[in-house]
Amino acid sequence: MNKLKLNDKLKLNKIDPKKVIISCLLVIALVIQFAFLSYLFKALIPNENKKEENVIMSYNQGGNFDYKVFLIPNEFIKEQYLGPNEAYILNLIDHIQINSLYNFSATEKTSVTGTNKVTAKLVVYYRESSDKTANPEILKKEDVLEEKVVNFNDKTYSTISTYDIYLTEYLKTLKEFQSQVKISVEGYLEINSETKFNGLVGGAAYNDKYTNTLKIPLSSSVIKIENSRSNQKTNKVYEGDLVKTNKTVMSFIVIANIIVFIIICVLLKKLFMFTNKSEYDRFLEKILKNYDDIIVNTSSIIEVEKYKLVEINEFKEILNLSRELLLPIMNYEIEKGRETWFYVIKDDILYRFIISEDTIKATKKHEE
Repeated sequence: MNKLKLNDKLKLNKIDPKKVIISCLLVIALVIQFAFLSYLFKALIPNENKKEENVIMSYNQGGNFDYKVFLIPNEFIKEQYLGPNEAYILNLIDHIQINSLYNFSATEKTSVTGTNKVTAKLVVYYRESSDKTANPEILKKEDVLEEKVVNFNDKTYSTISTYDIYLTEYLKTLKEFQSQVKISVEGYLEINSETKFNGLVGGAAYNDKYTNTLKIPLSSSVIKIENSRSNQKTNKVYEGDLVKTNKTVMSFIVIANIIVFIIICVLLKKLFMFTNKSEYDRFLEKILKNYDDIIVNTSSIIEVEKYKLVEINEFKEILNLSRELLLPIMNYEIEKGRETWFYVIKDDILYRFIISEDTIKATKKHEE
């Protein structure tokens, strides 16, 4: 039984508290580093996290142009105006009343700021080519009908604006241009609505835009308005967007990663140095650190034979002696990493305390 207790005591003596504390701190730092790196991984590879369980919010956008074609009073058509999707005689058009609609709806309350811009653009192409993508524009003139701020903090938002478009000035510009270039051209008046915005939901920032276009031909006697109604646009905000787009969160994670990495390096260095230090080095370092104000390092060994030698068994004894006599403790390392002397000289008496691997082992054995 006594032998078992003695073995348990020996095992406990081998556990160094400093080493345990450093190891625990290192484990904690590694866990934190792993957590920060996982967030960065989400930011760098957001597509991997675009799953339904990672959706913060879904939202829909929609819009359209509704219009009425008001006519010049004439003997052929009795109605004041004609509705959408009909054929219109260009010379009988007085003006076109256009309603621009836009709506937004989301599954969560979201803060959105942006702009809604409606423009009227005269675009002229060569008549010979029906492919407008292959045939470059030869004239483009744009007027801003309205640009307003979009600002809301809700799940839903909608806006409608009405504009009266008179074709007279655009037709005049088109005819003047055609008479100057002496070539056959084809012109359109394009009414374009574009909504751009930045949003914030659950700490994640996102941005988007929505456009639709109404095209009014200006080069034929009978025209049909092209209303390219945009389909409803659906999008989602994911958890990965929180890290990727939120600059505050992203900056914090990057800085925290750097700090934690430095801490890990310092802890590893301390643990490595601490683990590889001998008991002699640790014991000597502790004394020199704690009592450097009364210890004087010497560069040459003293001639012991000139003094009466008194051996001291514990450092605290020579420390007390130094304080009582008001004398410094002299220090000299006899053999690097193996043996150091601490001594106090009073008249012809030399008080000496020796640290060595052998004395440390003997002291530990005595304590056990």
